[in-house]
Amino acid sequence: MISTKDTEPVLTQLNLVLKRTQTSTSPTPLISWLPETQPAPAWIPLKTHTGVTKIMPVMPDMSLYPNLMQAICQRIAYSNYVEWQQQPYEMTGVEADTNTLHVIQIPLVATAPLPSTLGRAIHAQCFQWFANADAVLAQHLHQQESVPFTLGIKYLSPKNIQLRITLLKQELLAPLLWGLHSDLGSEITLAGVRCRLSKWIDILQASSFAKLLEIPVQNTIKLQFLSPTSFKQSGTVQPFPLPDLVFNGLLRRWNHFAPSQLKFPEIKWNSLVSAFELKTHALKLEGGAEIGSEGWVIYRFSDSESAKIATVLAHFAHFAGVGRKTTMGMGQTSIQNSFIQN
Repeated sequence: MISTKDTEPVLTQLNLVLKRTQTSTSPTPLISWLPETQPAPAWIPLKTHTGVTKIMPVMPDMSLYPNLMQAICQRIAYSNYVEWQQQPYEMTGVEADTNTLHVIQIPLVATAPLPSTLGRAIHAQCFQWFANADAVLAQHLHQQESVPFTLGIKYLSPKNIQLRITLLKQELLAPLLWGLHSDLGSEITLAGVRCRLSKWIDILQASSFAKLLEIPVQNTIKLQFLSPTSFKQSGTVQPFPLPDLVFNGLLRRWNHFAPSQLKFPEIKWNSLVSAFELKTHALKLEGGAEIGSEGWVIYRFSDSESAKIATVLAHFAHFAGVGRKTTMGMGQTSIQNSFIQN
């Protein structure tokens, strides 16, 4: 029996919730609101949802967050009126995130049409953001066989894309955000094209290994493969997402990153493909192209053990990706007719 009890929760992220106000009190600029905090936090706005303004104070290492939380609480007791982007706000709350898994989205607008070969450029840029915060960490990530993040690229138009980054370790969120914060609202160069990042980021989903284990069992699972997906099989590349290839790969990723008490045993999948709609597509990379499948597949599992583990892994696929080259845009996956726990 797998225990769903996580180790003691660790702060991964803090959000300050702000509300516009007409107070006559002279508010303190948010960037100088925590004068004694060292290092001074970087302030990153989140995408506004339902009119709520949230700002993240970001540190280079999540081990600094407990002291940051204490400083915020002490400061709120003194004054909860701040100025952000020349507007007065009242601080109405602080949100604490202890999740392990995160999906981050950042819009980019290019000065010229972007090539379709952005995979390696985005890959290199993400490592540069980690290096901005911690060069040793970036080097360590580069040397890992199973990298704890994935990258996805969604083209909205030839000059507009959305960069999607998923993280499988909670300690990566702080250095990633610290490393990229100076580029928000500024320009970077991708594949020789200047691109301006939005001034905000969007954390689309957040969850944990323990939360995914609590999702109700599904005997029928529909996976949507959003970008070209392929697998290594007997020394060749297999573009069809066969059940064993999909779920054995996810099982290996889960067991590599999940806490020891949440790891799964090896399993023989009692499953079949009951329906699918797939097309092969080429993901162009510098030096060539990778062929993979896009579309959907419905998998059916005939016993409760297979179904339980497959349900968890199918939701994990939203964060971990499926198959090969997931740090270059391949294997982006979502589960259909279901939900992601926040």
